[in-house]
Amino acid sequence: MIRVLAATLLTAATLAFAAPAMAQDAALNQARGAGLIGEQADGYLGFVPGANISADLRGRVEQNNIQRRQLYTRRATERGASVNEMAAAVACEVFERRIAVGERYRDANGQWRQRTASAPVVMPAFCS
Repeated sequence: MIRVLAATLLTAATLAFAAPAMAQDAALNQARGAGLIGEQADGYLGFVPGANISADLRGRVEQNNIQRRQLYTRRATERGASVNEMAAAVACEVFERRIAVGERYRDANGQWRQRTASAPVVMPAFCS
């Protein structure tokens, strides 16, 4: 179901998502590379457990997630989907194409993982 929705929404969602939500500042990119934050299967950024998160970084992540939620809401309304379906469709795209080697991510079971050259991203079941 989500894969069908993702295929339908992918182009518009990816283009729209790439602008405000993925236009991350250097601090978010640096934190992602340092393993402090990562993408989650729910379509939002999250904090890796045990990471030392500054108030500034926490605010940047929260602001980014607010922007994502606004985007998901707008796109879901335009396409007759739920916000969660939209977030999941975008998460599938992000998991498939945008998590770089060395970056951390939270899978659909809530487990934090790290992408390595020998361990590709574990795709959520709803992406198939």
